[in-house]
Amino acid sequence: MNALPLFHFPALQSSQGTINLTEEIRKHAVTVLRMQVGEQLMLTDGKGFSATADILQADKKQLMVALGQMIAHPAPQKKMILGISLLKNTARFEWMLEKVTEIGITAIIPLLAERTERQHFRQERFQQILVSACLQSGQFHFPTLHEPIKMAAVFSMDFPPNKFIAHCMEGNKPQLTGQSSDSILLIGPEGDFTAEELALAIQHNFEPVGLGESRLRTETAGIVGAVLLRG
Repeated sequence: MNALPLFHFPALQSSQGTINLTEEIRKHAVTVLRMQVGEQLMLTDGKGFSATADILQADKKQLMVALGQMIAHPAPQKKMILGISLLKNTARFEWMLEKVTEIGITAIIPLLAERTERQHFRQERFQQILVSACLQSGQFHFPTLHEPIKMAAVFSMDFPPNKFIAHCMEGNKPQLTGQSSDSILLIGPEGDFTAEELALAIQHNFEPVGLGESRLRTETAGIVGAVLLRG
């Protein structure tokens, strides 16, 4: 049996009975998927709740549905936080956001490191990429996308005990492995972290780790790191 099409409906928990869905959902369900009266779709608020919905009316003006029972989905068993430098190439950064979300990263912190090449941070667009990736991969808990933050300020944030930093400098760097509890991984820009940034991270109990034998682009390192953290 095929999974029902999944749509984001933030007001799900405050809704009941018969509701008129948003124009965005209507366009996708009716115009793109050509869904009709009698078919079912699924809604999620991205905060762990979902509900099936029976289509009562589907036309060019509105999409009316009857909500079924609300279902609460358990949160991920472990938090996986990715702190990663912004990239000059926005398309690569967006691609990375999509993939790490599909993998299961629960929070993303865009870093402003010393060697970060600045880009315009498009919060709304990036957030939509995360939402689309969650809907595509059938996730009911959407990851948190933080505002960009300077490296020096990162270490004042409240982080889990499993703290790692990946870098390209010489030194003892055990391979990152899957974690059974909450963790965070920091990944630098194309030019890597500076020695001072690495020293500051180590001072705050971040463990240097490797992500394999190859020297990876930042966006590739983010994806590989997410896979390794998940284990």
